[in-house]
Amino acid sequence: MKKTAYRLVALDLDGTLLTSRQTITPRTRAALEAARAQGILPVVTTGRTAHSALEWSQAIGGGPVICCNGAGLLDADGSWILHREIPAEPLRRLLEIAGGRAVLHCLTPVGAFLDRPFQYARYYLKWVQFDKRPAAAASSMFRAFWRNRTRPVRSLVDWAAEPGRPPVLKVMLFGEPDALGPLAAELKQALPTLEISSSAEDNLEATAAGVTKASGLERLAARLKVPREAIIAFGDSDNDREMLQYAGLGVAMGSAPDAVKAVADRVTASCDEDGVALVLEELCRT
Repeated sequence: MKKTAYRLVALDLDGTLLTSRQTITPRTRAALEAARAQGILPVVTTGRTAHSALEWSQAIGGGPVICCNGAGLLDADGSWILHREIPAEPLRRLLEIAGGRAVLHCLTPVGAFLDRPFQYARYYLKWVQFDKRPAAAASSMFRAFWRNRTRPVRSLVDWAAEPGRPPVLKVMLFGEPDALGPLAAELKQALPTLEISSSAEDNLEATAAGVTKASGLERLAARLKVPREAIIAFGDSDNDREMLQYAGLGVAMGSAPDAVKAVADRVTASCDEDGVALVLEELCRT
């Protein structure tokens, strides 16, 4: 396939487009601008909320976004094209099984809902450990809460049973790595109608059956009339595997687990070594 035949590049955020310090390097920005100039549309494809996905998309020139691991698809202006929610009964069972064993975070089109904000804050602060200054880390956390429209509720189980609540597109589960493995196995056994994946060793992610980044990418590609062989996808985690397999060119980051690298067409450098830019520069070279 000629390098000029690519028309869309799907970009995971954490560990892929973003460095370990949550920035986009100048070299990666330049590579994305060059790709866009050659008719290749950059598309943020993330497990994050719609609000966060749109913010990072705007930072690289805008465009449609895929959020919540493929459960949400939005136009560049933030209008929803579609969303796929977790049905009420498997959501209830998920919250009941995992509620006492993990910190839960429900992502919806209007924002995020959680019932253990202080425990969630502990995991968030651990995630932003790149900034050792407590005040700066706390400021980052509060900005994220505001950006994602995060709202505390008394009980997620009770909230999920309320009539008229917003649809839940994805549930994040945070916990200690040695406890999450058995929990993932139990959830897969008890709730075969859900997709259970992960983006880090201290989390699990749940979406409705058949909802993955690949399914979201497939829907967007159909809308834009882009064949899968004209798509490049970059990712680094378990929740990127289907997307890397779906794309015409699936690229795993250098820091990705071996199981993710095994399904990719090629492996590039890590996010801190301009891995995305290295591939795009090669493909967009004139």
